[in-house]
Amino acid sequence: MTVGTSNFGELLWPGIKTLWGHNNKQYKPLYTQWIEVTTSDKAFEKYQGVTGLGLIAVKPQGKSVSFADPLLGFQGLITNVSYALATSVTREMADDDQYGYIKRLPRMLSDATFKTEETIAHNLLNNGFGTQTTADGLSLFNTAHITMDGSETFQNRPTVAADLTQTALENAEIAIGNWPDERGQPSLAMPQKLVVAVDGRFTAEKIVGTKYEVDSANNTINPIAGKYKLIVSPYITDADSWFLITDVPEGLIFQRRTPAEMNKDGEFTTLNARFSVFTRFGTGVINPRCAYASPGA
Repeated sequence: MTVGTSNFGELLWPGIKTLWGHNNKQYKPLYTQWIEVTTSDKAFEKYQGVTGLGLIAVKPQGKSVSFADPLLGFQGLITNVSYALATSVTREMADDDQYGYIKRLPRMLSDATFKTEETIAHNLLNNGFGTQTTADGLSLFNTAHITMDGSETFQNRPTVAADLTQTALENAEIAIGNWPDERGQPSLAMPQKLVVAVDGRFTAEKIVGTKYEVDSANNTINPIAGKYKLIVSPYITDADSWFLITDVPEGLIFQRRTPAEMNKDGEFTTLNARFSVFTRFGTGVINPRCAYASPGA
């Protein structure tokens, strides 16, 4: 569809107070607050898992030192995908527009790009209980992740799904504290951020902002108070799901191949003006220790 005087006739003469519905306020990206943003110079990137050496051994006096080998483990792959959008406007519409609407088309393409990145990035969390997998081939949030040496399993979701409560977060921290690394030793992962949907905002604010035990008359401290950075996102699609993001690297990844490019040209035969945006990026999850989550009860 081309923007022309026949379908945008209301913009050809004075008398309209204002135009609304398109001039959205610019916000700082939400996904960059919880995802690892990196760059890429290839069609896809491979993330190869390798282990450390485990614990050192006792060396009896006069005996040889024990040897150990690192292990090659799970490999993840993130493919960069091309995204683009274009719009066109007739010469007459561009000339006769009384409100500067046509001049805002590049800004609208920028907004569309912004929201696309937010949606694609957040789908890592939204789909984490189902189709989104990690390097070990299991769903992101799973009760049976396995270490690369095969010695232990661990879970980054509750066995029984739980709504967001102080107790649920305490249980999540216990699970995270017991996570093994790839050789079965403590991973030492630490939760840092709590991501919730808009519907869960006030529950989350009460939990992280209350000094004493939440929803109780007990004079007991709330160990969760002030502990996490709270991120409230309208791009989380399940109203009662919640996500604890840890400090483990190579987890949730947004890799940018080509920054958003805005282009404009004129069509010689019709004299239409055309605007487009193009970008390439990929998203994926490598190390499942990057997050703990529940879909809600």
